[in-house]
Amino acid sequence: MRQKTFVLLGVVFLGYCSTTNANITGTSWCNDGDEAINCTQQGAFDGSSLYMAGEQSSGPGHMTGTIQTDTTSDPTLGLYSSVNNDTSFAWTSYVVNVYMAVPFSIVGTPGVDNVPNSDWTVSYSTPGTAPYLPSVEFPTEPYEATIDFTSGTPVAIGGELDFNYAIHFSSSTDYAFTQEMIPAGEVTSVPEPSGLGLASGLLFGGIQLVKRLRRKV
Repeated sequence: MRQKTFVLLGVVFLGYCSTTNANITGTSWCNDGDEAINCTQQGAFDGSSLYMAGEQSSGPGHMTGTIQTDTTSDPTLGLYSSVNNDTSFAWTSYVVNVYMAVPFSIVGTPGVDNVPNSDWTVSYSTPGTAPYLPSVEFPTEPYEATIDFTSGTPVAIGGELDFNYAIHFSSSTDYAFTQEMIPAGEVTSVPEPSGLGLASGLLFGGIQLVKRLRRKV
């Protein structure tokens, strides 16, 4: 499923990349070691897009990457992620934050690629041109874009979410970026009885036992 999806959807961003003035000469993409993401594939590059696949057990999870280009002119890079739900709840929404040290924009429309989750909706914001204060979490990457994926069909525990977007940037030949992934949903578990409820049950049972003993006397 993942490899087939990656191959078919890789064509989407070729139109963007064919109009750029810079060639991407090198990339890297890997998880940051926080154990929220266990990658089975990371950093695969086909000349215009990067791919990752893995299991997400908690959020937020982070993928960190680098991009090298042959000129400072505006390249575009497609980013594809295939993430298995290894948490304890079904995902009903998923937020992707993207951080860079330079101004950038989201190109085209991000999307969810896999059935049955292709009915998800998406909204996104992209950084403006005004100066940004360094973020607390990523002080060297003050520019942030946010992509909100909202479910139609939730991603069940053990299910898979495939999503993509493209970033457009300029002004350097060496870039760093971070992809932050935050799933959300409801934990489906049977609540344990409260201490008050348990005490009430014991008291009621005791009263009934005393009544039966009195009848026998």
